[in-house]
Amino acid sequence: MISALRKTAFRIFGTLMPALAAGWFERTMLKPRPVPVPDIPTPEAARTMKRIPYAGGWISVFHWGEGPAVLLLHGWGGASYSLAAYVDPLVNAGYRAVAFDAPAHGESTGVRTNLIEYADAAIRVGNAFGPLHGIIAHSFGGSASALAAKHGLAFNRLAILAAPLSIYDLTLELCDVIGLPRKVGELMVEKMARRLQFEWRDIATDRLVSHLEVPLLVVHDRDDKTVPFSNGEQIAGAASRSELMATDSLGHRGILTDRDVISRVVGFIATADARSKKSA
Repeated sequence: MISALRKTAFRIFGTLMPALAAGWFERTMLKPRPVPVPDIPTPEAARTMKRIPYAGGWISVFHWGEGPAVLLLHGWGGASYSLAAYVDPLVNAGYRAVAFDAPAHGESTGVRTNLIEYADAAIRVGNAFGPLHGIIAHSFGGSASALAAKHGLAFNRLAILAAPLSIYDLTLELCDVIGLPRKVGELMVEKMARRLQFEWRDIATDRLVSHLEVPLLVVHDRDDKTVPFSNGEQIAGAASRSELMATDSLGHRGILTDRDVISRVVGFIATADARSKKSA
């Protein structure tokens, strides 16, 4: 929690020097910090590691099993291990589970990253291990998977767990949490959009999934304090072929290890008609 004194200091800083504060805010926000995850057992299936060149460094990729590839995307501050509970169920169902550390996360190189880079990395990993059967993505990774799909990453099914509706809105809400004036956040997001040459409205998750032609499963917990449940409802409502699985008392990260969620998600990925489309 941010103390009242620090909030006051941030408010003064942002009021007196908004441009300088916006630069500090961007550097800070785009630098991932590891987040705690529930206790996840080590997969029994044998793991193989591969490094894919990326931006003068590499992306660390881990894969288990044989068969059609299912790509696993972690959330902000997570890593490939975040979705480890899905590995054995996928392998036992006849799939190859492929997880990677996003840029500036885990064992991949980089200090700072953003949604655009994460989506680009997902495309590169997907192309290296594809054709992909499906994607399972958590939180920020859900938005990245939808953006990757817009830019050509092909797959048969997508499961998104606890994804945010809008990174733009989350950024401005973070200003409120730490005490920065909203105008600092607005300066920051405008600067980022100009530098990376995109429009925020074009990368909102609901807008991205509205273009999906494949089935979508959205899983979101009603007690998620990080990304409100309404985000999942709106994302599911925007897609033409979607299902919403609502859970209770799991929060934002407990959803990663719940047996019922894992069973539903893997069952969705392994649906017979999706396999038949792949082999057709």
